Amino acid sequence: MGLLETMKQVAQATSDAGMPTAFLFGSVTKTSPLTIRVDNRFDISGDAIVVMKEFQAGFYPTHYHTGVKGSPSTEEKSGGSGDASFAAHSHTLKGNYQTNTDAKSEYYYGLAVGDKVVLLRNAGGQAFLVLGRV
Repeated sequence: MGLLETMKQVAQATSDAGMPTAFLFGSVTKTSPLTIRVDNRFDISGDAIVVMKEFQAGFYPTHYHTGVKGSPSTEEKSGGSGDASFAAHSHTLKGNYQTNTDAKSEYYYGLAVGDKVVLLRNAGGQAFLVLGRV
């Protein structure tokens, strides 16, 4: 590598350090494999695209509920002060679950052809994170 090439690389690295990331806009052109045309200039696909689960099609477990199996569903409250509106009554317990581990899932539809997306490019320009749909 010559001196001129080394100087070019140093200048480019200095420039990249001043602006380590960049926002870009793109449009999905294919879903399999996912391909995005960036700023109507070039296409990216494969490992160059980092996609969060919200933009990938499929079912994903989101959370688990825990509780005491067979626990009561209401809580008794005593009345008072002689007024009928304060008579003894019961409240439904909001935190009562009938199973110890009740898995819940959400379905994400993923990106579709024609979706407009905003991308975050890393400093080297080798990876693009899909931030969301526009």
